[in-house]
Amino acid sequence: MRLLCGGSFLISRDLRIEWVGSVSRRWSGGKDAVTLEGKHCYSVIMGRRKPCESCPVARCYESGRMEEMEIKIGKGADAEHFVLTASPLSSEDGGLMGVVEIIRDVTAFRRTEEDLRQLGEFNYEIVENAPVAIFTINKKGEFSSVNPALVTLSGFDSMAKAKEKLLGFNWIKNPYTKKCGMANHIREGLRGKSFQLWDFPFINYWGVPQYIYFKGVPIKDKDGRVEGLLCIIEETTERVRASEQLMQEAKMSMIGRLTTGIAHELNNPLATITANAELALESLENLEGGTFTRKDMEEFKESLRVIEEQAFRCTKTIKSLLDVTRKKDLGKTSIDLTGLLDEILDHINFQRLPVRFIEDVPSPLPAVKGDFDAMRQVFLNVIVNAVDAVEGQKDAAIWIKVRRMPGNTLEVAIEDNGPGIPEKIRELIFEPFFTTKGIKKGTGLGLTLCYDFLQRMGGGIEVGQRLEGGSVFRISLPLYAR
Repeated sequence: MRLLCGGSFLISRDLRIEWVGSVSRRWSGGKDAVTLEGKHCYSVIMGRRKPCESCPVARCYESGRMEEMEIKIGKGADAEHFVLTASPLSSEDGGLMGVVEIIRDVTAFRRTEEDLRQLGEFNYEIVENAPVAIFTINKKGEFSSVNPALVTLSGFDSMAKAKEKLLGFNWIKNPYTKKCGMANHIREGLRGKSFQLWDFPFINYWGVPQYIYFKGVPIKDKDGRVEGLLCIIEETTERVRASEQLMQEAKMSMIGRLTTGIAHELNNPLATITANAELALESLENLEGGTFTRKDMEEFKESLRVIEEQAFRCTKTIKSLLDVTRKKDLGKTSIDLTGLLDEILDHINFQRLPVRFIEDVPSPLPAVKGDFDAMRQVFLNVIVNAVDAVEGQKDAAIWIKVRRMPGNTLEVAIEDNGPGIPEKIRELIFEPFFTTKGIKKGTGLGLTLCYDFLQRMGGGIEVGQRLEGGSVFRISLPLYAR
């Protein structure tokens, strides 16, 4: 069954493919769907080294709404046209869980449209054999011509029957057309304004609801006066339903991953709490039985201490989850980055640590835009991670380098000469609950928070490998415009 011409993907904020719903081998370069996961979409899909200009996925993450972009591949008559549709995956509380990108081949539409524009009138044979519905409407809004594809789309059993019912039928005055808003688009087209509607909810001649792609192109005479409207229609009902199903599957997949992480993170402390509660109860039973000893008292105190510690750990995990999902207006305040970095470094107090700290920070630094508390948490988290990475390392060193980047952006690079992060792990470190630290050192939500905060402040974060060994975290921040 024909569902999608190109493919469908769940794309993360850093433009990596997290999940593949369906994909044609033309878009995967001959690779299986599984091998695409974790790769940058612009690399494996578009064959580019950097993100597409005006990327719809990036715009969707920014706006929270469906975004589209049409791209052209090749030149001349052999050029192919594709529409990239990025749709937000919303959680029950209205948060943005991810973005599903669907690629559709619209080459047939574009080539037909170009032919019609160049020739000024369509060739009868082309129209008659076109796989999409092509018809014309006169200045009054009445059907003036139909093609076989429209006969099929409208549900008529013959061309004669379709012409009998449709020719002269006024589409502007049709109550279904008026109710869904299409009549307004047709009026605009008859005033000389082209329009294009993707997956438009429509009710056909028989009152059956469906989704359609609808392109309207004004037909003009040699003096530029509008004589009618050329219409191109394709039913997209199956594609819309497939898209909705894929989005639901992607949403359930993400919920499953999040649930697994929460269960893993809370089960360990809860098991510890349960075990120590049993030990405390045994101590109390000894007290009731008159055999309570000093050792029982110490064990009782230790059990309560462990219960308290693990309860706070659960609370910290839940608070971190709420911080990730809580919507806060970030990215408007002017921040003195020099002062912020000095405060964080004083807090860490490198003079007491067996770590060599090197600053390559020009002075003065321009002000950056963001939220002070969120930005402080970002730098504190990344620098503390660097300190943990070089723990026990001979000649341990951490560098902070700041440089001005194109596009009114400041980059802060935090480097360490620790063991580094393997490439396969680098792709996962911003995932919720992923951590390489021990159970008592982290919840696996610190870098997730950093990523989320920076995205909402208009910045970003990425991780790489130092040539000399170790890791480098590059944090980009927007400059404050007065």
